[in-house]
Amino acid sequence: MKKSVIFLFYMALVVFSAKSQTNVIYDEQFNDDNSVWNKNLSNDGYSNVKNGVLVIKSDMGDALRFFNTQEFINYKMDFSIETKIKQVGGKPNLGYGLMWGTRGWENSYYFIVSSSGYFSIGTYYRSDFEEIAPWTKSAAIKPFRSYNVLKIVKTDKNVVFFINDQAVFTTYFMPFYGQVHGFMLQEGISCNVDYLKMTNDKPELEIADVQFKGEKKNIGPKVNSSETDIAPIISADGNILYFARGNHKENYGGRMDEADIWYSEKRSDGSWGPAKNIGFPLNNSGVNVVVNAMPDGNTLFLEGLYNSDGSFRSDQGISVTHRTSNGWSIPKQVKVDNFYNNNMYETYFFTTDQRVLLMSIERDDTYGDKDLYVSFRRTDGSYTEPKNMGVVLNTFADEGTPFMAPDNKTLYFSTSGLKGYGSNDIYMSKRLDDTWLSWSKPKNMGPSINTADWDTYLSVSARGDTAFLVSTDHSYGYEDIFIIAMEVEMMPDPVVIIKGKVLDEKTKAPIGAEITYQDLSTGEEVGIAQSDPKTGKYQIVLPFGKLYAFRAEANKYIAQNENIDLRVNSGYSEITRNLYLMKMEVGETIILNNVFFEKASSDLQSTSYSELDRIVKIMKDNPTMKVELSGHTDNRGDEKLLMELSEQRVNAVKEYIVGKGISEKRIDTKAYGGSHPINKNDTELEHSKNRRVEFKILEL
Repeated sequence: MKKSVIFLFYMALVVFSAKSQTNVIYDEQFNDDNSVWNKNLSNDGYSNVKNGVLVIKSDMGDALRFFNTQEFINYKMDFSIETKIKQVGGKPNLGYGLMWGTRGWENSYYFIVSSSGYFSIGTYYRSDFEEIAPWTKSAAIKPFRSYNVLKIVKTDKNVVFFINDQAVFTTYFMPFYGQVHGFMLQEGISCNVDYLKMTNDKPELEIADVQFKGEKKNIGPKVNSSETDIAPIISADGNILYFARGNHKENYGGRMDEADIWYSEKRSDGSWGPAKNIGFPLNNSGVNVVVNAMPDGNTLFLEGLYNSDGSFRSDQGISVTHRTSNGWSIPKQVKVDNFYNNNMYETYFFTTDQRVLLMSIERDDTYGDKDLYVSFRRTDGSYTEPKNMGVVLNTFADEGTPFMAPDNKTLYFSTSGLKGYGSNDIYMSKRLDDTWLSWSKPKNMGPSINTADWDTYLSVSARGDTAFLVSTDHSYGYEDIFIIAMEVEMMPDPVVIIKGKVLDEKTKAPIGAEITYQDLSTGEEVGIAQSDPKTGKYQIVLPFGKLYAFRAEANKYIAQNENIDLRVNSGYSEITRNLYLMKMEVGETIILNNVFFEKASSDLQSTSYSELDRIVKIMKDNPTMKVELSGHTDNRGDEKLLMELSEQRVNAVKEYIVGKGISEKRIDTKAYGGSHPINKNDTELEHSKNRRVEFKILEL
């Protein structure tokens, strides 16, 4: 059998509802002249349904011609594929018959017979051809213009091939490449098909414990178009919806451009404004999609790679762009160790802290079509080699569109390998440990979300009360964006949004800065963000469970650390805190907010180390800098004892810094006891603010 250019005709046909446990999952008798086979096959004269028969043919110039349907078969369970087909034209020594488990001709299986009495079984894997059973004579085959019943039966670990109820070949079972099945004809062959039938044993459908009470609604014509609208990503504050629009006349690359990034802004009345193309340099002639919008509102991760002039470079890979005073920067590549993808499609997602990258790609250790993978951020901004996230999430079929809620625990994704209500359903799973490889058993999001059609791309706002997703059910175009209210029991764990502005402490001018936040108990960096250089606005999302430190950093400025205690879950909230930066000048003083001592003691708590290490770094980066450390207490108690305590504490800080390699000659210390309060000392909070260590620049 020779290889050549082939023609693929893919169709999305009516799928079997997972509520039913009958073995028959597909039964096309071609009795309706308006069959979906007629509607979906191309109108080029190569196929039609008439008088209860599917008529298909290939040209003499075709090496192969395929006529297919996309139907889910769980190949880990027993299944069968059966057809009744006869040759009515062409050479009797050429083949016709079934193809199955296919994803494009280059990854396919076939079982064909010839009217001259031979059968053959083979496969293509990444375009390489292999004969499973070479052309073999069989008396079971009926001649030209006679129907032959071809059947493939998978039982346990074996697959048996039947011709007219006679077993002609048995082999071990080979996993599918995809979920496309149908017919294959060699050159010049014409056939009539009487029926195509499939059976499959199926596991019970596992549905989430709580079901949606509200109705999934189309977000409306101001956002959705008559074309394809997919990949919705909602900003953390819920006010901007980014999405990809395909095949639209206003796309930057023209109507034939596969996708551009568009966005819609939420109005004060809760409705969504008209969609707008985000423009150059994020859109070019390639496929342009927002992977995730970081909570800061100033960082977008994008699918694909860009050249230095913003032009299209590759649709494989990930890029990042930042908001500048002149608009979005030209996207730069995000480096991932040993990144490759054997599939022409992919989806990605970054967690809100940017520490974890989730991918839907196909690699050499993939179980089926595409699997979910995870990578981890290094300090230089690159990511580790992708790891397969395991068999709890990944199946023999296709997993895609991962979305990790801001709680960093709740994962939503779509799959065709855990059959639900349609060809592709959305599932939810919970992360069980910090390896990101251990997950709860996925549960279907239920019939309010999932339909008999294609459902995918679910994203949730930081508040967790609203979900956005993509469906072909009741859409204006092929795929539309829908919205639904989340049930309380189904929402991800609550988070806190910290927002405000980064400002010059003296002039109050906005500053474009990097915001870093840490786990104070470990000193580990747990996320980064950017502020808008025009407005100074920033925003970060923090899950509960930790005591956090956060600060802004900019060139020639020195920052004052802030902290927030989220060790106790108090529910979703939004907190405004401006971050002030001081020019690195002689006389500037900052409060070391994250230096903590044991009660009534000069012993440093371990949560102080990351703050003090920051001071050490500043002094190492500025080797001529000399500083003054001053210690302060509140004014409750004996004045002499308070003075002694403040002196002991400031000396403990100096001792730590000197122990890290800074000369003690560069550090002066002063103790003030409770004589220099910065608050009234009327409340416990004010008392705590007065207990502090300050850092003052004496020389530069």
